[in-house]
Amino acid sequence: MEAVFIALFFFFTVVGFSTFYLQKGIGTMADPMRQFGLFLLNKAPAGIVDLFNDEKGSGAKTWMNLGMIWLTLAAIGTFLSLWHDYDPAALDSLASIGWAYDDGSALATFVNATLITGLFSILLGGGLVAVARSGAGKMASESNASLTALLFSVLTAAALLLPTILGLLADLSAENETLLQDLFMHSLRAFIIIAVMINVLLTVAQRKGETIQASNWFVFMALASFIFGSQFRFFGELADSTQVVWLGERMTQSWVMISLFFAVAYHLVPRAASRPIWSDSMTKASMLLLFFTLPPFMMSSADAGTLLENLGAILMTLALLPIFAGSVNIIMTAAGNATGIVARPGAMAATLAMIAFPIFAIGGYFTSLDVFIGLGTLNDMATTVDIGFLWTVGGLMAVACISESYPLAANRQLASSSSASLTTLFVAFGGITSTVAKIMGDFTEKALLESGSEDIVMTDGGFSLTAAVLFYVASIGIILLFMNLIRTSVGGMKTDTTASITSDIARYSLQTGESSIRKLLQRGVGVDTVLVVGADVEDEGGVEIIEVSSTLHNDEISEFPVVKTELEMLSDYLEKKSMTIFEFFRSIDLDDSGNIDGFELQQALINSNIADLPPWDVIKLMEMIDLDGDGRINLPELDIAIARVRPNPFSEEE
Repeated sequence: MEAVFIALFFFFTVVGFSTFYLQKGIGTMADPMRQFGLFLLNKAPAGIVDLFNDEKGSGAKTWMNLGMIWLTLAAIGTFLSLWHDYDPAALDSLASIGWAYDDGSALATFVNATLITGLFSILLGGGLVAVARSGAGKMASESNASLTALLFSVLTAAALLLPTILGLLADLSAENETLLQDLFMHSLRAFIIIAVMINVLLTVAQRKGETIQASNWFVFMALASFIFGSQFRFFGELADSTQVVWLGERMTQSWVMISLFFAVAYHLVPRAASRPIWSDSMTKASMLLLFFTLPPFMMSSADAGTLLENLGAILMTLALLPIFAGSVNIIMTAAGNATGIVARPGAMAATLAMIAFPIFAIGGYFTSLDVFIGLGTLNDMATTVDIGFLWTVGGLMAVACISESYPLAANRQLASSSSASLTTLFVAFGGITSTVAKIMGDFTEKALLESGSEDIVMTDGGFSLTAAVLFYVASIGIILLFMNLIRTSVGGMKTDTTASITSDIARYSLQTGESSIRKLLQRGVGVDTVLVVGADVEDEGGVEIIEVSSTLHNDEISEFPVVKTELEMLSDYLEKKSMTIFEFFRSIDLDDSGNIDGFELQQALINSNIADLPPWDVIKLMEMIDLDGDGRINLPELDIAIARVRPNPFSEEE
């Protein structure tokens, strides 16, 4: 028992110091440490990282692309596993090509590894999108993020295949195979995640003093839990400390997955609902209490004394609080704009996941408590609840990432919103109904065994068949999601974040002086605009033609009539509401990133009853306010823009 407390003390001490310096900074050491971190990401391993693209969002896309492959394999494997429960001889037809199928344990191991890897990769990719948005708009090293995603998947594949390959070459014992899997799955992958952690820390450090948003904290804690938990599992195996191994399992399985669920939900739902997070206190509760409790999922027997079992039971009970707090917080945020949530399939999937989360938590609490204490009477039901939880809640969060975060990372529109909505329904329906059917089968089997009846094959097989058929719907949904991702990546319409080359300005007069093509484009000149040098243009009558003279333009003021009008209306709105620019900025910064994108600005103008601008006018408005040209608006830029259109307080009339 002492080993568990020592490991926890070490974990919280390191994480505590890390969070303190992450918020406060490290003073004069910041620049050297940043340069050293960038050197590690971009130069080690030498030459390999240069093979990957460093464009904005490429790292998150790679994580989600590979994760979607693993998740598709997991969906197929889960369906086969359920069907095998119904008909153990169903896969014997492959014996002619050398397939030697066992009692189902190998397929169960395959499903567990691919499902966890798929969900982790997709959710981490969605988390990296949230982290990048709070920094400079991209990860500190997108190429390194792509490299780590590939290495993570390679190690997972190696851990699945290498023991089998070596087993054909040498007579490895079961213990050696298990140790080899631990080496790849729990230790080496942790070093890969360390690189991701460095990338995240360097990206968050670019926030320029803004408050770190909740999504970033959840990503940070998920990565820290994975790193320490993996090492606890590996070194616990070497030291033959079952309690440390048990602690590492809880950290890498339940803490990591739940943290990533909340990281994605806290980023996507407020953005889609155009509302800030409903309760800041509930956000803190869901974030802090999660890592001081014992979530009731993926539980195994503690094999410890009475004191540790009692303490674990208390912590498992308290674990329902952060789950309920986070879920209710997200649901209430979504309820603030239900129409906006329903219109976006990714946000709808995340909201449904948060609705199902507490339900599975209650079911997991009763089954996991039985497993934790070691009674073993509900082991099968606990496994069913865990798999159902991962496929229902995790599957819906995966849909949310692919439908919302992936288009942000790829800078493209989602290929098919209708397909994403259908996927959401398929995954939710298939996950919930198959879980219920399988639990009914497990409960029936347990009741018949306790009654002494041996005629249970038909009864349990019927439930397994029903569960397999129902889960087939979810597997079809996952395949549809994969196809939607491919279509978005290859053929999705690119999001236009630059100035349009077309214009309604027919002729533009240039006076003596200097200018540039960029300035002309910013002023609304298009490629077909006729440039007149040295003379103002007069209206010739007839068809109305917009004529613009450069003498009317001043680089220090707004040059788009519609833009200036909206800024003036916004200034009047702030004066009428007695609201400071800082208060207005915080109210429309939905993800609390310290920056506003075009969507958030458009929603702010709509909610303030100022205007419902089309996308092309929003682009113009963004360009006029965005002084540093990073595609987003910060507080000083908005303050300057409003100050320009407000009347000069020092007028000539005194």
